[in-house]
Amino acid sequence: MINPVSYYLLSSFIAENWSNITKAYNLSSCSGVRPAFPALAAPGRAIGTATLAAKRKRQQHLASVYPVILSLDLNRFYGSIYTHSIPWAVLGKEKAKALYRARTLRGDWSNTLDVLVRGCNQAQTIGIAIGPDTSRIVSEIILSRIDAELTAPGSGLASTQIFHAIDDYQFGVLSTYEAEGAESQFVRVIGRYGLRLNDFKTSVQHGLDFAPSNFQRSFDSLDGRHEHFVEQFFEVLYHLAKKHQNSNVIGYALKKFARVLSSHSQQETVQEYLQRLLYAAPHQARFILPLLLGIYKRDGVSADTNRLIKWGVDVCSRRNDVGNLLWFLYSAIFLRTKVGAAQCAQCIGVANELVDLVLYHGRSEGLFSVSLAAMRSRYKQSGLDTSAWLPLYEIERHGWDTSPAFTKIGTVDDEDNHYELLRNEGVEFYLTGIQHFSVSAFDGWNLTDDDFQVRDWDRAGLQELLWTDGRDWENYD
Repeated sequence: MINPVSYYLLSSFIAENWSNITKAYNLSSCSGVRPAFPALAAPGRAIGTATLAAKRKRQQHLASVYPVILSLDLNRFYGSIYTHSIPWAVLGKEKAKALYRARTLRGDWSNTLDVLVRGCNQAQTIGIAIGPDTSRIVSEIILSRIDAELTAPGSGLASTQIFHAIDDYQFGVLSTYEAEGAESQFVRVIGRYGLRLNDFKTSVQHGLDFAPSNFQRSFDSLDGRHEHFVEQFFEVLYHLAKKHQNSNVIGYALKKFARVLSSHSQQETVQEYLQRLLYAAPHQARFILPLLLGIYKRDGVSADTNRLIKWGVDVCSRRNDVGNLLWFLYSAIFLRTKVGAAQCAQCIGVANELVDLVLYHGRSEGLFSVSLAAMRSRYKQSGLDTSAWLPLYEIERHGWDTSPAFTKIGTVDDEDNHYELLRNEGVEFYLTGIQHFSVSAFDGWNLTDDDFQVRDWDRAGLQELLWTDGRDWENYD
């Protein structure tokens, strides 16, 4: 988790220099997902994202005007970004280096951006945070310069030949020979900015071989009124998830049909299929559990339910799968499922601040058997200026541990008393109210308890329940 003070400074600077940033973006006309701000009243994230439908349309057009499609991908993109390449991207690498040698680079806004980005990642120069909108904004600056160099006069490539969605590039070329040249040029250009090609995602496809993923159409033909709809739906889902392993078929299908499944008359069958799916794909917990939790809340918790949740905690903690471990721990609190000392110790072994915070929450509810000695030893020497700021702040704010290891707000460990000010202003980062443990709390799902009332739907009613392809939740490819 990014330190909130550092993130505030970075966000404020980006807002103040947005006109400079958009000038850098104008270096490129190849990007399909350039960051843009939606209307202030619009729901969702501060930065809008391109829809899957828009991405498909651009890819299909490229395949219609060139016989060969070269697909390339940047390896560990966010984790590999060299922050000093931010001024290189804004000014041009040679000019930025010349200013650095002349000791005048510090006066340029791009250098300040470099400093603030590092401030959000423990001052490291390699890698930027994955997830925040600020990282999308910063990464697009670098990609814009890469696009400009790829299509520079004399390069042999035109902007109309290239389309990319963040780090996923497609090139339209006339032959495999041209594809080899384009790949070579791409590798040279990205290498100038400290980036590398992901060889495992490189492909050259011809004609019918290149088919942008249209798995969504397979779900369009399903009739929710059919007596065997549930079996048909999950048969299609299982088949397509295996066939399109680079696309999030499970996430797309469950979100699109969430309210149909949650209110279907064959609830026992729906529950069994979802539980089978969760056992088969625990890494997709964030797309399966929202529906299961609503069903469990309506129908009650059984021994089978508790076994499933504790199995998920065990599997994800052993795999160090933090994101899905958090979902299973959240579910344990949601369902009042107790997690024993051995499993809690395994979770502590993951050594993640968010996991530790949720463990403390579960302990405060009398659900998790957490070793206080292990936790206090881990955080005793940590300050609020480190990556431990979130559990230190929230555990003390909630009063879950009053030992010296967790009483640092307003002390020498709280530089300039930033966190004391946050606490005094009632700032909360981790919310525990009952409204945050209900189906309506699942961001992007728009579910309510009423959606889990079993009913029969006519065709018009079913169409109202379905989310359309064009929604901006996320890109499923």
